Amino acid sequence: MDKLDIAILRELGQSQSMLPAKIGLMPSYRDMARKLRVSAGTVRNRIRMMYSSGLLTGSSVYANPNLLGLKGGAFAFDVAPSASKPIVIDRLKMIDGLLFIHNFLGSLVGILLLYKDQNELQRKLDQLLSLSGAKDGIFSSVTYPPCATIITDYEWRLISRLSQGGFQSYAQLAKDLEISVRTLKRRMAKIVRSHAVLSSPTLNYRAIVGGVPSDLIVMFTSPNAKADAEEKILQLVGDFLIFAGVGEGYMVYNLIVPGMQMASDLTTSVRRIHGVKTARAELVEEHIDLTRSLTTLRKTK
Repeated sequence: MDKLDIAILRELGQSQSMLPAKIGLMPSYRDMARKLRVSAGTVRNRIRMMYSSGLLTGSSVYANPNLLGLKGGAFAFDVAPSASKPIVIDRLKMIDGLLFIHNFLGSLVGILLLYKDQNELQRKLDQLLSLSGAKDGIFSSVTYPPCATIITDYEWRLISRLSQGGFQSYAQLAKDLEISVRTLKRRMAKIVRSHAVLSSPTLNYRAIVGGVPSDLIVMFTSPNAKADAEEKILQLVGDFLIFAGVGEGYMVYNLIVPGMQMASDLTTSVRRIHGVKTARAELVEEHIDLTRSLTTLRKTK
């Protein structure tokens, strides 16, 4: 795992857009190569090696929550010592409206969730605290890109198919949907152009070799201080960053660092930045993808 591998993972998942996921689908090897200033063959070979090693296991494609009239939020909490964390994680997987579960080696759990209104949000937060035995947690609203387009039933079928099976090729997808490749490309262009779908790579963190997956969780003293502090943080963690999650309450920087000492050193440096209230580094055990549940939310909306 070197700087180029990390940069490729960042391009696959975010492309420096600072959103909860990448708008549209996976970029082309040529576009990634041009941005990273390497050959398309190099990008292709690196990605192929990531799949062969089990680090990359596919990609998640899911409907923009704004398309469903839903809001997003991130919630982090520490599971109580009296609770069994594996049991807590299994129960979390059964809760409707969770997109991702980020499970850390210690007591911390991070959740990305969806909700219709403040009443539903409060019920879900209370449920999460009760289930985990946590006394409290930190919450941040998550902003998704605007999506005002009207999706037809057939286009929703396309989004649902992408969510369930990912994107292999236009030929295979057109065959599955029983339409021509030309028609498929036209409809795909519409849903991507209108920000109707988001995507992110799915990673097996336990397959990382030559690096340690660590999340840096940062809270700020005020919204005004956040912008300047964020710029300085990105300068510090840029070589290790694969994803940065935006929220009003706190920021999460997904990193792959050479070792825990580097994670500790980065945390210490971030704490010294003006505008940073707290900074905490945690080792990542697994990232659990629950985005396929979004295909059922439209039916009950």
